Amino acid sequence: MRHLFRTVWLVVSLLVLAVSPVLAQGPAQQEAKPKAALPQAAPSAPEAAPKKADEAAVKKTPVTIDHDDSDPVGARLAYRIKELLARSALMAPTNRDEKKLVLVIKTKEEFPGRPNLCSIYAVSWLFSSREGSLKYFLASEAGIVDASSVDQTAEALLGRTDKLAATYGYLF
Repeated sequence: MRHLFRTVWLVVSLLVLAVSPVLAQGPAQQEAKPKAALPQAAPSAPEAAPKKADEAAVKKTPVTIDHDDSDPVGARLAYRIKELLARSALMAPTNRDEKKLVLVIKTKEEFPGRPNLCSIYAVSWLFSSREGSLKYFLASEAGIVDASSVDQTAEALLGRTDKLAATYGYLF
């Protein structure tokens, strides 16, 4: 009998020791634990969630390019800026009525007798909260661009646009 009593006491003690961590947890933790232990149905589901979170974290700045001059080198500059903007991971081209940066690009031939040589450009960065409202001046730049430096100049202007978007990001 004494031997049976010790065996029962040993089994009860081991059972209490095994169950005590579960008893120490609150009811909310006990319910959450089995749910976390369930296997996930599809392996692609966990990969999709971080991608959506990353996209939400990195919001693209809407940008509009305003250029209506007809000199050949200036038109190439404006087109190259639009092309680079479309491929940008930080900015997105837009024509919608929303808060956006507006790049106003004015270009003229440097020498009217030689139209394909160089263009003089002036770029103004404006903030527009909506169509029909007053646009706010942020910065401006002027320079000369020739056919061989169109790509370099376009990249520099978009780099400046990105810096301004970071500086005035609170407006969005």
